Amino acid sequence: MAETKELIIAIVGYVIAFVSPILGLIAGAVIFYTQKENPFLNKHGKYIMVFAVIMWIISIILVMTGAFPSVI
Repeated sequence: MAETKELIIAIVGYVIAFVSPILGLIAGAVIFYTQKENPFLNKHGKYIMVFAVIMWIISIILVMTGAFPSVI
């Protein structure tokens, strides 16, 4: 079972990926590449990167269809 610190790191990574996919991708990569010896964080680092890319694609689709206006 994962320790509390590991759970908090994973949850914060997912929240960052939801709020800002670019920062989430960076956070996931940092977790993935720095925590090779920790299987829990290594796995969730990959999942955070995938989640960030999916959120990025969804946000692009929403902006392109006009469902969510761009801030630019």
